[in-house]
Amino acid sequence: MDNVPCQPCWLVALPQELLFGMIDYIDRKRDLYNLSRTCRALEDVCLRRLYARVDVEISKDKASSWTTGSLLAVRPHVVHVMKELVIRNGSLDQSKPIYNRRHASDAGTVEAYATDILEWVPVNQLRALSFLHTAPMSSRVLGVLATNHCQSLRELAAYDLGCLASQSLNLPNKLTALECHSMQDGRILENLVSINRSSLERLRIGQEKELVQQYSQTRVGFLAQAPQSATLFRSMSLGTLPSLRQLDLCGVDVSPLVPLEVEDALFFCELTRISLESCPGSVQLLHCLANTFNFARDSPLASNPQPIVQLKDFLFRSESPTTQVKEALLLFLDSFTGLRTLSLLLENASVLERVSTILCQQGPTLETLVLESRIQPRDNLGLDTSRPFGSGGYSQELWEQAINDICQLCPNLVELGMGFPWDDEVVRLRKTRLPTLPFLKTIHIRNFPENHALSQVGDYTIKEYATKFVDWVFPTLVGGSKPALETLAIGPTVYEGRWKTGSSRRQPAEFQRTHFFGIDWGLTRFRRWNFMVSPVSEKYMEELRGQKPLTGVFEQVWLK
Repeated sequence: MDNVPCQPCWLVALPQELLFGMIDYIDRKRDLYNLSRTCRALEDVCLRRLYARVDVEISKDKASSWTTGSLLAVRPHVVHVMKELVIRNGSLDQSKPIYNRRHASDAGTVEAYATDILEWVPVNQLRALSFLHTAPMSSRVLGVLATNHCQSLRELAAYDLGCLASQSLNLPNKLTALECHSMQDGRILENLVSINRSSLERLRIGQEKELVQQYSQTRVGFLAQAPQSATLFRSMSLGTLPSLRQLDLCGVDVSPLVPLEVEDALFFCELTRISLESCPGSVQLLHCLANTFNFARDSPLASNPQPIVQLKDFLFRSESPTTQVKEALLLFLDSFTGLRTLSLLLENASVLERVSTILCQQGPTLETLVLESRIQPRDNLGLDTSRPFGSGGYSQELWEQAINDICQLCPNLVELGMGFPWDDEVVRLRKTRLPTLPFLKTIHIRNFPENHALSQVGDYTIKEYATKFVDWVFPTLVGGSKPALETLAIGPTVYEGRWKTGSSRRQPAEFQRTHFFGIDWGLTRFRRWNFMVSPVSEKYMEELRGQKPLTGVFEQVWLK
């Protein structure tokens, strides 16, 4: 009889009595010392895996209670093994007195909390710091980073970089990724980019805090009122960043990025990701990108070797789209091929035509597609929040036409985000071609239905709407392979839901956030595929996708 090879067995799966017997055997062999060393090594590995990335939320009432060393006295082993630290802005504790909630300043305490941890983390061990708190990142925190973690720090993100306190301030100089969501006067950002010019690969520059403040006051002309740094891009000179591959801009005037000669703009061909969100001067930049990509492809005067457009991800948001925006956008998308991600958010997008005009060049390679337009912000469920990429309302025919164009032009689509015609016509909606997309795993319906009494659609719970969406849109599948759809999300993505900037609620209102559902498919004995919809939390989705906040089809958000 052939010897059966031994099968491996997990230690955790062994009975407890057997584990005790193993320890007794090792004890008799006088080898408990090596056993303890082995267990300690396993413990160290587990700690490094568990606490390599630490993500904490600090609110004003919590920050005021932290004292130097308070965290370290509780869990010093966490600080000793962490390599990535994320500090977020938490929600207020309603049990605290109103006086303390309104008047307690958290800037100094959060600064002390951050520097306390950074000083206790072993020197040159921290790889990434994300200071996503409403309190500005102070010069003291930057100084500790430059002193203790200059050799190891590669990624730095800050919600608010604050103002430069001293021209002689030491700054980290080996960064590959730099994110600034609110840059104040821009001097610290300029110095950081200048010092890390040779190593920067990912750069995000934004004025998000100023945009939200202006947008909450006026919806017309708010971009012109947002402060801009006059010397930001002139001092940076993005063409001199040889390693730059990803560029994200939010609320920043991008007209200084447009060079006088097309030959000077060839560095745009090296970028793999461009994101323009509420940026003045986007029309000029889009025309520049289109001319540059056409020049790189067709002109014999292009440098040798001929530059190849590397762009894979493009995200665009505009609160005031015009005919000029439409023309520039179409020229840009027609000037190259190879996009994997395309996301377009347009505030009042009656200027665009059929979806096929956008996807004719990029469709075959697209994996993530987001097309959303709205007439006005979602302040309540009674507002009409959807509009097609054409004139008129978002009717059944236009939606079905858009879906058919997408299914025909984007055969490799994995994630799709767009609006849905939540009205009485939907009960007569014919089955669509969505099941013909073999790789489509995620659908995000980025608008809520209106509540109408005595309507044919009716007023259902959000889970019931999710179930009915699959029932309305997907035909009854008989036989064949299992449908690919795994995740369905319904609801808007707004700025308040992603940043939680001082809100007293853990989550925004129900109609201002996205609701996630998992879809399970089962084959009946009649060879028919039935589905079951289960609600899941946003935290679970973040853990499942390994993203916080969620990216891909969920990445772009509205200001309000």
